[in-house]
Amino acid sequence: NEAIVELKENEFEHLFNSEDNSKTYVKELTIDTDFSLLFPDDYVNNISERLRLYTTLNNLKTDAELKTFEAEVIDRFGPLPTEVVDLFDSVKMKWIGIQFGLEKIMMKQHKMVGYFIPDQTSKFFDSSQFSKLLKYVQKNQKICALKEKQTRSGLRLLLTFNKVCSVQEGLQFLHQIMA
Repeated sequence: NEAIVELKENEFEHLFNSEDNSKTYVKELTIDTDFSLLFPDDYVNNISERLRLYTTLNNLKTDAELKTFEAEVIDRFGPLPTEVVDLFDSVKMKWIGIQFGLEKIMMKQHKMVGYFIPDQTSKFFDSSQFSKLLKYVQKNQKICALKEKQTRSGLRLLLTFNKVCSVQEGLQFLHQIMA
């Protein structure tokens, strides 16, 4: 599979616009957080129904689909508790984070840290998405920073935001980068 992906990137690159912002360099992004991102038992008390909701949520790809899903959940179960609002916002964070080459977002102890893809030779670091992110960091040095950190898997580039007290604040910072 890796060979096929590499072949597509190298042999057929001329068929695609090199500044295509829809190109993704990350397949899956994980979020590790102190916040509860879930459908609480007292909101959806049937286990199989909760699993169905998680599966549906995981398969959503657009804001419009998420809004429709949110309306259906409210219609069936009532107003959204904080944990569900945070869960839905974490899905939006994943979508934005993937566009910016993040494989992991950690939100703990009032700090949000994004872990970029480990391949430092990736074309992502030459992309317009990464350039946009660099410009944002340069203009907003009081609230965020780029750092290199040695991890078990090697040297990683990290995007760090301080004073992130909610999932909504983290999402707001990511939205600002896109603006």
